[in-house]
Amino acid sequence: MRAGKCGESERGPNMNFDERPRRSGVKVLAIVLGSLGLLVLALLIGGYYVLMHTAVPLRMFASVFSSGTGAGDVRIEGISGSIAKGFEIKTIRWGKEGKDASEIQDVRVAYSSFGDLMGGQRVVFKEIHIGKAHLDVTGMEKLMEDLSDDSQPYSGTNWSGGSNAVVWTNFGAGSRSRPAMARRGAGLFQIDRLSVEDVFLTNRANGFSLSVPALEWKGFKMLSGKVELGELKIDSDRLKITTSTGEEVEINGKKVTFQKKLEGTILPRLHPAVRQPIAFTVDVGHSGRSLFWRMKAFDGKFEACRLEDRSGFVRCEDLDLATYMDAPVPQHLSMEALLTSDGTAHKDGLRLSKGSFQLGVKKFEIQPLELENSEREIKTNALMAISRSGDSVFTYHLIVPDQPWKIEQRLTATPPMTPEETLARVFYDKRLEELSEDKQEAVKKMKASFGGWTRDETEKGAPVK
Repeated sequence: MRAGKCGESERGPNMNFDERPRRSGVKVLAIVLGSLGLLVLALLIGGYYVLMHTAVPLRMFASVFSSGTGAGDVRIEGISGSIAKGFEIKTIRWGKEGKDASEIQDVRVAYSSFGDLMGGQRVVFKEIHIGKAHLDVTGMEKLMEDLSDDSQPYSGTNWSGGSNAVVWTNFGAGSRSRPAMARRGAGLFQIDRLSVEDVFLTNRANGFSLSVPALEWKGFKMLSGKVELGELKIDSDRLKITTSTGEEVEINGKKVTFQKKLEGTILPRLHPAVRQPIAFTVDVGHSGRSLFWRMKAFDGKFEACRLEDRSGFVRCEDLDLATYMDAPVPQHLSMEALLTSDGTAHKDGLRLSKGSFQLGVKKFEIQPLELENSEREIKTNALMAISRSGDSVFTYHLIVPDQPWKIEQRLTATPPMTPEETLARVFYDKRLEELSEDKQEAVKKMKASFGGWTRDETEKGAPVK
């Protein structure tokens, strides 16, 4: 026992002189790592704040497009706000000054949160606003044609060229979009306020111009398939629209309840072709599956509707379009067309069985027509009306392609005549050389209101007897 104790005393006490420095090093390392962690965390939080709650990323994005060079020559000025809640842009300009310049002023977009937008189940726009804007849409037709893969040429023999396409069909993209809409229907989509102050559209290629008046739309809401259409208000010197509560009406013996009634007036300042105010009413409803509506215009001489089962009609009774529009358009138009459907959005149609109108001094009989709108098959159709006068046959064509801005009317004659001779016969029932100088000048101006004149018709023409 003593030997053991003596041995222990010989080894002496257990003294570790490296223990304190080693513990101090661990503490320093912990402090350094902790500081670095806090710094990284602070950077992440700061970066997130800068990214989501300041205008820095928006301004960086704008600077990429605001170089002032290149084909687009886009310039974005006065951007503020954040990705998290919305943004404001003072001015967006593109194009070349004096040529194709376009400008949008005072753009504001505010939403509930960026996370909600990305999630898709709760999409709430508190405000969407566009101030004054001038948009040059020259070349838009070519762009839309390039994007469309479904254009088909018209099969008539009086003219040629792919631009004469008349296709009434749903694009395949429409059918693919429905599942996405169905998924959205389970959540909330809401626009508290949408407003536009003053937008002016021009097309340098054809001289087209259109002023879009100030409008305000409040309270649109779609939740779990139920739709609240909200209130639309337009009050300007070009167009007036007010919204009121819908009512129950009887259509073809059926009682239909609409949610909203829109009452409006198109005023002459909206477009130079408008002669006098055109009043209209639109009754609108939504069943949760589809939109249904009824429209009346031109002092009750025009009525159209699409009901919940997708059936409907288009009716005109002695409608004199020339009274309302400063253009060579049909007068005393009477027709009735039925809107048909297989009960789904997959296949709709229009069946026109009878109709007539007067153009100039000639009476035209509308030819029976069936149009079909199918996702599975593309059909090409055109509306035609015929007037017979002696040995001559005049044919009126209404071309309504997928691009609605390309709607146009055409006139052809059999045997072939020059455009001026055709118009002289239709509007004055005389040969062109028999007209006074004033009427000959009027014929030349009318020519621009009709499209599709072929080179043979323009340059040659048949001898007129």
